[in-house]
This record gives sequence, C-alpha cells and structure tokens, in this order.
Amino acid sequence: MPSNKLCHTLDMPIFANTGVYIDDVADVMAIADGCVIGTHFKQDGDTWQPADGQRGKRFMDKVETLR
Repeated sequence: MPSNKLCHTLDMPIFANTGVYIDDVADVMAIADGCVIGTHFKQDGDTWQPADGQRGKRFMDKVETLR
C-alpha cells in the first residue's frame, strides 16, 4: 500500500485495487480515496463463487461508520 505521505502529495485520486477486506478497510480508507472490491463480496470469499449480498452489506455498513 502506498504511504500516507505519498497519497496526500499527489493531486489525483488514489484507489486500492486489490486486497481490501472488512478487517483492513479502515486502514485503506485512511489513505485512499476509494477501493475496488471483488473477492471479498463473493460467497465464502471465494473468487469463483457468486456474489453474497450479505457480505457486501456488512462491508458497506462498516464503510459507512468510517466516513
């Protein structure tokens, strides 16, 4: 993950593209403007499974508490 200093120096949005999970989203949001989520929203966190709406909702509920 890029350093906090680097992210606040650049004059452009910074997005985390992979590896963002509910347990580390607070750390990511502290320095990034947004993130791309994929596997974490899948059933059992498995890339090849269908999306799990409840996992997505829990994640976004956490994000809302951090905004």
